[in-house]
Amino acid sequence: MAGRQIDHLVKMANQIALNFAAWGDDALVAQKTGEHLLKFWTPAMNRQLLEHWRAGGEDLSPVVSLVLAGMAQQAAS
Repeated sequence: MAGRQIDHLVKMANQIALNFAAWGDDALVAQKTGEHLLKFWTPAMNRQLLEHWRAGGEDLSPVVSLVLAGMAQQAAS
């Protein structure tokens, strides 16, 4: 995967989480962010972001990391 593509996905995911920050607590922001990613992003985009998170993803916001942890848990079950 091209570095620029994942950089763009990370930037967008972090911005989405930031936009939902007005909802208050991180759990609710993560829920809204996750709903957005599942509704508007392609499965390939979500998969790339999840792979990036699994590889360390230090550039992801804590909320996006929380969303991806939930996605990983759902995928495992």
